Amino acid sequence: MTPFEASILPTPDVIAAVTDQVMAFLEQQGVDARAAHHTGLVLSEILTNLATHGACRDRPAKIAVTIGPDKVTGEIVDSGPPFDPRLAPEPSLDVSLDERPIGGLGLFLVRKLTSSLEYARRNDENCMIFAIRREGNRDDNKGV
Repeated sequence: MTPFEASILPTPDVIAAVTDQVMAFLEQQGVDARAAHHTGLVLSEILTNLATHGACRDRPAKIAVTIGPDKVTGEIVDSGPPFDPRLAPEPSLDVSLDERPIGGLGLFLVRKLTSSLEYARRNDENCMIFAIRREGNRDDNKGV
């Protein structure tokens, strides 16, 4: 199957448009609504973090989404500063919203929704690969 591929500048309007395009691609390919929704959320969160914290709004990020029989896999490659999302601290969930520092919930959500999350720094680029289990293929409690 041909993957969805795009190269985008990570701005809010473009992130929204590419997320919509990925969701339409997944629907056309018969991916269940839960997996498609989670893929869209993860993609949007990662790209939004890239736009907000990645210091590379003027450099394209490359996106690829492939569909396998048991999972949807996404890959995002960007030329921002090194950042491994797996190492971000867990947010304080045991304090009230008023006392909780801003930030961290998006990456927490990414880690909860993905069945795997990988990161590597290659050729001065961040390469993040995530997977979302498709419905009927959940062997663990991840993938909500």
